[in-house]
Amino acid sequence: MGVVVGVRAGLTVDHQVVAGEGARFDRLGGPGLFAALGARLVAGTSVELCANLPDDEPRFGRLFAELGIGTGACLAVPEVPRLWILNSAEGRRILPTRPPGGVELETAGEPDEEIPLPRAAALGAVDALLDSSPEDPAGLAPGVLVGVDPHQLRLGESGLDYLARVSPPGSVILPSRVQLRLVDPDVRVAARRIRDELGRSVVARLDAEGMLVLDAAGGPASSVRDRAVRVVETTGAGDASAAAIVAALAAGHELPTAAAFGASVARLALADWGHDALLAEPLTDPFTQITIEQDH
Repeated sequence: MGVVVGVRAGLTVDHQVVAGEGARFDRLGGPGLFAALGARLVAGTSVELCANLPDDEPRFGRLFAELGIGTGACLAVPEVPRLWILNSAEGRRILPTRPPGGVELETAGEPDEEIPLPRAAALGAVDALLDSSPEDPAGLAPGVLVGVDPHQLRLGESGLDYLARVSPPGSVILPSRVQLRLVDPDVRVAARRIRDELGRSVVARLDAEGMLVLDAAGGPASSVRDRAVRVVETTGAGDASAAAIVAALAAGHELPTAAAFGASVARLALADWGHDALLAEPLTDPFTQITIEQDH
């Protein structure tokens, strides 16, 4: 029997630039798109999206309808945020395409949503939720698994107090390397602090180092690594993998295996520009080249 996974996250249209590799323009993007496609890639998962669905970009609606992703919890809004996503050896920057006040030089970080996302309660009955950059608790019924992909700015402002506020008991925290460094310069120490101080399971996404898996119940950590990944462009890989982890947990897989599903979906996302590589057939098992080992 399948599971229903909700995704609460934003949508954008992106200009993607990779130094030395070129650019792609007007690509459908945003955490909501990549997370919905990532959850869908765990076999047996039905996806319900909770996002602002823009009137000025009908490609989103057509794609979701084609893939069977529900949009009944979405809010119709006039326009979608449009972003530059800039990648180089010096780092990654995300900027709005329309600078405020016509100023050409911009130093702002990743912008907040201009219109708040719909409340997660609009999803109705779901088995699990991937809550991306939440400002407030999802407020779903007890027993619904919640995966939290933290809001980088709120985590930087309030640290573990923010995570405690937005993650209900029994949830799993899904931080990236950048987010973990806001808690402690040593990302492994940061992941363990989240697990130990909040009593939440943690799947820390550490880029080329794979994933560090820490169960709330304690015990040894696991390391999940992909020996066969090939990186073309990174946009959306974290969102897609986080949602796949939540979907795999909802389907009954143990935490390390769920992380291996997430690593499998990340490999797909990394293999092409934008969301194209995520338009694949759902996976019944993680890829065989992904290993699960005890972390030391």
